[in-house]
Amino acid sequence: MKKQIAIEDLKQNTFFWKFYFCWSRGYDEKEEINIDEVLEVVETDETKAYEWEYLFFNQADIEENPRYIAEKLTDNLNYAIEFQEYEINFFLNDIYIGNLGGHFEAWFFTLDELLAFEKYPFLLLLFLPVTGIQENQKSILKPIITKHLEAIPKFETQSEYIADCILNGLIMESPFQETDEIGLTNNQNHSVRNVKAYPRYREDVIELNKVLASFKK
Repeated sequence: MKKQIAIEDLKQNTFFWKFYFCWSRGYDEKEEINIDEVLEVVETDETKAYEWEYLFFNQADIEENPRYIAEKLTDNLNYAIEFQEYEINFFLNDIYIGNLGGHFEAWFFTLDELLAFEKYPFLLLLFLPVTGIQENQKSILKPIITKHLEAIPKFETQSEYIADCILNGLIMESPFQETDEIGLTNNQNHSVRNVKAYPRYREDVIELNKVLASFKK
């Protein structure tokens, strides 16, 4: 099986998106249930879903040769998303920006940075779980996410509810800020952009801040 995943094979793949968003930190605040339970509203054949997931991971050698999505967007920007058995890792220009999993690192992209990817709807949804927003930004992002979820088979009737729950998991304790000589940073635990808590990421954040500022224009 090829290790690189064809994007076209995933764009409208219900199994993939249900599996993928289960890795996010979303939840239903009213019902007090996590995103994996929320996504049970998307009805799929459990046997076929299990078979798809096994083939997707190609589990025989996933630790040494994980599957991945990768694409060059511009001369200055490329990305890769790597699917390990217990985590999903994200890279921009071959620089690590976070992961979804037990020891997750998220809240990397700002709302404006995420929306710069709107001409790539598939990528916008992929980057959604590693985005950080403030409570008052939910109303901006919700209709956009709802629209893109509606394009996924079996998500359409519950897209607004699912969007709400995913967005709940993106709320940060404090906003992004401009830091002298670095650019955008935050003080959120489990974020690569928290260079105060994780100084090892400082130089990478400086480089990516320049790239993303240019991409937003």
